[in-house]
Amino acid sequence: MRSPFFRLGIAAAIILMIFSLPAREFLKLTFMFGMPFVVFLHFAVHKPKFSLIRIISIIALVGITGGYIYMLTDLPERIETNRIVSEGAALVAEGKYEEAIARYQQLEKLDRSQKMHKKIVEAKREQAASNLLSEARTLLQEGKQAVAIKKLNSIPDNTRAAREAQHILKDIRE
Repeated sequence: MRSPFFRLGIAAAIILMIFSLPAREFLKLTFMFGMPFVVFLHFAVHKPKFSLIRIISIIALVGITGGYIYMLTDLPERIETNRIVSEGAALVAEGKYEEAIARYQQLEKLDRSQKMHKKIVEAKREQAASNLLSEARTLLQEGKQAVAIKKLNSIPDNTRAAREAQHILKDIRE
């Protein structure tokens, strides 16, 4: 236990669990159900037999255990959903909107249609904002500053392009 190799192995396992999506999901679920389980287990063990608190604790323990098992059955789909959403978000950040939309469409196979539609709408909004930003840059290069400013101001807030548009507008005003 005191060997540096043992400690290094434990540290490596913890780091792998932190950076591994399946391990993160499993640990999140385990902690979410594990904390109440420990509390109710304490009451179930340390209270007198047939006391109301002990009976309620045992019922809660059975419910928590059932909920945990039920949530574990859905774990692979949730992991896959999170993977698809993460990959899609990375593609949107890279400006590969069509690829991101294709990735998000894979959510339909997992019966996550609502999430799929939401993410596709977000990707299309980012794509439209990026196109407006490109048009504004072209207009600025052509010397059409007034039209470019209108385009920059029409870019929807809370998009990546909006931040760039604000920087460009700031540079124009200076």
